[in-house]
Amino acid sequence: MEKIPPFRTALYACIILSGLSILAMSFYAIDQAAIYLMVKEDAEENSALAQKAIVELQAFKDTKPETGVDREIFTGLALRGSSSIKLSTVDASAQLASDDIERLYKLLEPDMDKLSIVAMAASGNTIAGYSSADVQHSTENSALSDDAQAAMVDALNTGEEQFYSNFSFTNLTIPTFTTVLPFKFDGMPIATLFITAEPSISKAAYIRSLSFATASTFTVVLLLTLCSIYFVWQYLRDRWKTSKTISFLAHNDPLTRLPNRSVFSTHLNQSLRKAQITAANLYVVSIDVDKFKEVNDTHGHAAGDIFLQVIADRLRMVLGNHLVARLAGDEFAAIIDNERNDEAVHALMQRVMSACLAPCIIDGKELGISLSIGIAKATDAAWRASRLLHCSDLALYRSKSSGRSTFTWYDPSMDEDLERRREIERDMRRALKTNGFSVHYQAQVALQTQRLCGFEALLRWNHPEKGMISPEIFIPIAEETGMIEALGEYVLLQACQDAVSWADDTLKVAVNFSPAQFKFGSIEKSVERVLIETGLVPERLEIEITESLLINDTESVIESLKQISAMGVSIAMDDFGTGYSSLSYLSLFPFDKIKIDRSFVQHIGERTQCDAIIAAIVGLGRSLSVVITAEGVETAKQAEQLKEVGCHLVQGYYYGRPSPVNPANPAEHLNGVRKFEAVQHIPESLSA
Repeated sequence: MEKIPPFRTALYACIILSGLSILAMSFYAIDQAAIYLMVKEDAEENSALAQKAIVELQAFKDTKPETGVDREIFTGLALRGSSSIKLSTVDASAQLASDDIERLYKLLEPDMDKLSIVAMAASGNTIAGYSSADVQHSTENSALSDDAQAAMVDALNTGEEQFYSNFSFTNLTIPTFTTVLPFKFDGMPIATLFITAEPSISKAAYIRSLSFATASTFTVVLLLTLCSIYFVWQYLRDRWKTSKTISFLAHNDPLTRLPNRSVFSTHLNQSLRKAQITAANLYVVSIDVDKFKEVNDTHGHAAGDIFLQVIADRLRMVLGNHLVARLAGDEFAAIIDNERNDEAVHALMQRVMSACLAPCIIDGKELGISLSIGIAKATDAAWRASRLLHCSDLALYRSKSSGRSTFTWYDPSMDEDLERRREIERDMRRALKTNGFSVHYQAQVALQTQRLCGFEALLRWNHPEKGMISPEIFIPIAEETGMIEALGEYVLLQACQDAVSWADDTLKVAVNFSPAQFKFGSIEKSVERVLIETGLVPERLEIEITESLLINDTESVIESLKQISAMGVSIAMDDFGTGYSSLSYLSLFPFDKIKIDRSFVQHIGERTQCDAIIAAIVGLGRSLSVVITAEGVETAKQAEQLKEVGCHLVQGYYYGRPSPVNPANPAEHLNGVRKFEAVQHIPESLSA
């Protein structure tokens, strides 16, 4: 769990203390407000009584005859139970006399406790004042305070009652309200009466008021607390989910939900340390999905994602007791750290292969699963994690080069193979710069006339130290390293230049194109540029492709082939019959030539199946008006049998091994070919 920093702990403590303080202040404020409202309500009741008494007083004054007494000086009358206070002299024109204040006092005294009345003229002079004997007050100072003067001005201006009090938020005593009432003469306010009385609130009412206020405050605070808790919980829950998601993404692959490379590396280092101490067995298994790119290209990336999820589930099902991780796109890896010996791991890998035998069905389409697996032991890599992964990758590469859908154990000789591959790669780059490659040609002969019709250009590499290196060795390396484009352009340019120099300008030259060359998307431009540069007639050039090229990216490849064919260049399908969908591609593109693979030719006359397949291909070519060429003819008997079934052209060691061509005499050194003759075209009898 994440540790909370000290400064954040202090912050949380301050927030909690602040919340408690606000809660306490809220309770106190609500209680004070309740007291204020309760006392004001009592003051309003007293004001109503005072207004009623003033009305009675004015009615009494209207019925009493004028005595003409001079009222310049007020002399207080001693009343029983009260005291008379002389505040100041009064105006002679005042309509209120001290006996009027006395009468008003007597009218209000029965209903008010500790009553105090001060009469003040509109001019601001005090007329008289009466209060209970037990009241300790400063009546004149109270009436002359700022609050009292403001209330008096408002009362005279509006003609309505006003209130002011000694309420203070910090004062814990019950406040006292003073009612300021205007005294009117002929409808005009001429004086104001300041009436103060002790609030007549019982203890029970006071307690009920505080209880109600406290309960209300508690309810409000409780609701606010619950809301706060809810929102805080929502925030913490969302943050927890986000933190959990971030943690998951940091340690797992989001598509397959398997651990990622980081977790795999960490666990591998820990397991190696533990296994080294305990002398236990530890194995790393590298797993690669065969031809996954074809699944993406053919069925879409959504289907590819589901395909990977299915594979991950099957690996998890078989290797559930071991760590299985997804390292990259179609690369998986596993750490086997609790198996007894190599035989147990071998059996485990067999179960993995068996689990992948069942096809994967996505959107009603059945997709086969093929895995290439490499296995390495910790002892093979001196207990080093990076070396162990490297060893398992070498074993994986051996599985892929051995035909895929298998597993291979690491062997020290694989390091030697890797070093040889790297050395070949370096030498290839050097040979490209120093013109170390050459082009040899294999003759293509018309069976019916035994005349030379053309050559197939074949790349050769005569290494200055190692001698001739087979194309089967360096071509795959060139395709993997991207050098195939440069090699392909070299062969195309050299073949076209050589063809232009031949004495027989009707001979065609065929150039093989690798699927890797079409990945760059500009193959048709390269062909056009070379034809223009060399001056070769397009009809003399022939492009040979295999069906594997069409499988990878059918639409774009066919579009490129159409553009090349529109130039006048012939298109031939090489190794026909070795794939599973050759016939379907014949319907997609009108090939000019079909080449029967040598695997069928070498068994002609020996296996009836091969004879039937060759006859079927020749018949198919006759129906489609396509020239049929047979590869790998090594004997006169094979050539004769192919002639009998109607094959048009043949090539192979029987007529001569691939070699440079003498421009003045292209048919030189060829066996069974008419010397110094060439055909203008394939006779109609051959294509009939």
